[in-house]
Amino acid sequence: MKKLSYILSGLLIAGSSALFCSCGDNTDFWGPHTLTDDEIAEMARQDSIKQAQRERIDADLILEYTVEFYLSANSYDGGEVKIDMDKIASEFGISKDALGTALNGDGGADVTGFAIEGSTHADNMTSSNSGAYWGHWWDKDGNVKNWGDEAMVFAEFEYTEDGEGIFHVGQYPGHLVADQEVKFIEALKYQDKRVAIVITAIGRERGEVKATVVASNKLTVETAPNDTYATVSVEGFDADAALAALGAGSWADVAWVCTNADGSYAQEYSADAPGFWYDKEGFSGAWGDNASVFATFQEGQILIGQMPGQMTEGSSVTINFSAMYNNKIVENIITVNIVGYEDPETAPEGTPASIEKDITLTKPYDADWGATEELDVKEELRQCFKMTTYQIFQALKSGEMKMWVNEIGNKADEETGLPAYTGEAPGWWLNGEGAPVSWGDEAVAYVFLGITEDALAFYGGNHPENCSPNGQTIKTKYIIEYNGVTATYNITFDITAAQ
Repeated sequence: MKKLSYILSGLLIAGSSALFCSCGDNTDFWGPHTLTDDEIAEMARQDSIKQAQRERIDADLILEYTVEFYLSANSYDGGEVKIDMDKIASEFGISKDALGTALNGDGGADVTGFAIEGSTHADNMTSSNSGAYWGHWWDKDGNVKNWGDEAMVFAEFEYTEDGEGIFHVGQYPGHLVADQEVKFIEALKYQDKRVAIVITAIGRERGEVKATVVASNKLTVETAPNDTYATVSVEGFDADAALAALGAGSWADVAWVCTNADGSYAQEYSADAPGFWYDKEGFSGAWGDNASVFATFQEGQILIGQMPGQMTEGSSVTINFSAMYNNKIVENIITVNIVGYEDPETAPEGTPASIEKDITLTKPYDADWGATEELDVKEELRQCFKMTTYQIFQALKSGEMKMWVNEIGNKADEETGLPAYTGEAPGWWLNGEGAPVSWGDEAVAYVFLGITEDALAFYGGNHPENCSPNGQTIKTKYIIEYNGVTATYNITFDITAAQ
């Protein structure tokens, strides 16, 4: 026989004796109460009912999927889940395209995307707290959480041009442990019908690489210093021969590795996948002050880019960027030599002379930090300063050439006297009156001058939260100054209503 003991406590106050006397001969009121078998059974039955209610998913159609991916300490990588759009559309009695268009946020049927909490199975009618129109961040229990310390995985829905419905499922770097499962429920509602998509995300640990090198390529790249992350192709890499040596059907089946300082292989991509950052000794590294270059692979080409400010003329680094398939490796040992830039242009003849131009940038409001099309001003600046594009690029980078907003000297750094750019240099975040402000509550839009060795162009974008979705027009003045000569641009940034 099981017993349940409980104690009732209270304060003795005047008149309490009359209360207790009214209890009659219930002499064991303060003592332990012994449950009968029937009482125990009833309590168990009620608990099971409550548990079943918590576990029940309120939906007319339930679709279940599993996605596995490798754990990452520094990336949001994951996998894709292709959901049965035909079955969902049939349940709702609408077309697949109407459903998909709605879930991309582009109109279509009046379908509501939401979430079902994992712990209680209660509805959470937030359509999204991730980067898609429909999708969420989830904690370890499958409850909706914002990006942060408790977040484990995310799901973002996309209806593709090919008519497929895909959840992109990824991870918060470093939060999952090996073989941990997170089950979450994305849901849809249309009229009186409900659909639940149950996804179990599992993080797997990578095993040690045990493979044989079946081919080795020694390659060399010569490139000028670059701080824009621009990439150059590695000449001499034969993609077809490498694929044949691996015995792979396509590059989609191939993984890439690089070497650690201890000679082991690093498998977790640290640059644009598939790709790696390398330290200054050429081993697997990370973006930052000790980085030298990065390597990635796209459309049959190995591409090399540089860490801004780290690779100077005359420097060199040798890296290993190798392809792996079915325990076979095609090794690519690449030496990157940084050489002086060969300016292809000749400076225009004549005397530098100041100019003033009226320009307009136009774009519809958007919530995704999108930019306008670039407005090319390269030739105007070349003629104004009688310099090549590269010379202007270098002068702006060094600070010898300055770009001010509204007037010369405005927003100058107190110590250096240089413009204290509030955006991507050279450029500024602006308030509604076109005055320079820091990124934050006052910032409505940005206008930057994009500069590379061979391009000079203005572009801008709106702040998703601070700019009105109904549109806004901002007027400002940018003054580019060098050796007493100025190029003044009276800029109208016309942000039209959201489309």
